[in-house]
Amino acid sequence: MTNLRKKLLLAGLSAGLALLPLAGCTTGGTTESGSKGGSLESEKNATLSIMIPGHNPNSTEESAWQNPVVEEFRSLYPDVEVEFVNAGWDTWYERTMSAYQSGDPIDLINDGANNNPRFALKGITQPLESYINLDNPNLHKNTMDAVFKYGGHYYVAVSETNVAVIFYNKDIFEDEGMDDPLALYEKGEWNWDNFSRIAAALTDKEENRWGYASDYPYLFFGMNATSMLTLDDNSRYQLNIDAPALRQSLEMLQDGVYTSKWCGYDSDPWTTFYRGNAAMLGDFQWVDAQILAARDYGLADFEYGVAPMPTGPNNTEGVSPITAAGWAIGNGSDCPAHTGKLIDMLVDGQAAYIAKTNESLDPAHVELYQTLAQKPFCTNSYDSAVGGAYEICAAVGEGQSISQAIEKYKPEYQRKVDEANSSNLDTEFNPTGGETTGSDTDTTWIPNTDAGTDTTTSAE
Repeated sequence: MTNLRKKLLLAGLSAGLALLPLAGCTTGGTTESGSKGGSLESEKNATLSIMIPGHNPNSTEESAWQNPVVEEFRSLYPDVEVEFVNAGWDTWYERTMSAYQSGDPIDLINDGANNNPRFALKGITQPLESYINLDNPNLHKNTMDAVFKYGGHYYVAVSETNVAVIFYNKDIFEDEGMDDPLALYEKGEWNWDNFSRIAAALTDKEENRWGYASDYPYLFFGMNATSMLTLDDNSRYQLNIDAPALRQSLEMLQDGVYTSKWCGYDSDPWTTFYRGNAAMLGDFQWVDAQILAARDYGLADFEYGVAPMPTGPNNTEGVSPITAAGWAIGNGSDCPAHTGKLIDMLVDGQAAYIAKTNESLDPAHVELYQTLAQKPFCTNSYDSAVGGAYEICAAVGEGQSISQAIEKYKPEYQRKVDEANSSNLDTEFNPTGGETTGSDTDTTWIPNTDAGTDTTTSAE
């Protein structure tokens, strides 16, 4: 699994931990936010540590755009030493927590939706607004408001959201005389009824072709503007498993995977789509560039289009499922002012990198992504506290009664919610998916891997 795929997978799988006051002091903290510094002058001779999971600080690849930004920062602020904390996707969380608990927290953390509100509420990260330029036009404030704002404070600076969309094989649609999803969307008719009708019609068992493939069952929640968990007025997790909209989502998932079998894939959803064995792929906008690369390498040979996720009956406002990541300051940092300056530069650097990447994409696709990002709905932010709810999705996909599945997982998920709302700093946590309760792996939902048989596998 590539780091990029793993990064996105983590956004849907991480489990929640405990809640603490929004701006509470941590070990070693001397200010209201917990930081020891506070001004550029007072922070001279400090060391600024950076955690970017899986990052190579010596890489000269264009994708390692953070490295030249850091070098520029070093030249502008020579009185502060900058060091990367090297850690892979399997160790970054433990390194971050170890530093936090030792009283010497990592100053700059590449933080994402799967960690929040847990990181913010637990006091692992601190409010940003005193240290960054909130008027920076490269900040994506809609996403920050929707995902990373708690108690009136921002905790993660984000330069772009990552919108979930439908990629579709135009050749299959034209050959089968099927309605174009984008045209249906523009007419206000891209809903679950038309989506499931088309997906079923384009499923061909003889050709081992599915109408829809995806690795993210929680997208059915987001399409319907719901999630397994919600937050109360104090940003504490609440179990939402009995909500009618959540049941509607599970019913849609069960129809696609088990009853009508228009949802599935061989091996993985991406290869299945590239080979023409899936008419539609449900994934995030970053896959657009990967499809182009697959065509360049001869792995895919068809014209493709992009449409929003179809809206479920509860999605009356037309919100879009998203995930997002950005930059946070560790609570107790001894150089938050310099860290804020570096965050400003990283926000600008990421915006420039994204803009350059978008040059290779169809401008109409980019415009669509930007439009959809104005109404973000991030299910995996809340649902990470129950491991993305993958277990109940797998059970429903295998044909278990939805009512029985809800009753089965309700006490288990409530236990996880209670743990997430507790103040226990010692809760074990596995960033690849779920709490570590005797095993370092988690169950990933994989529909129809063997042409009709649901199986499970490790998140790795």
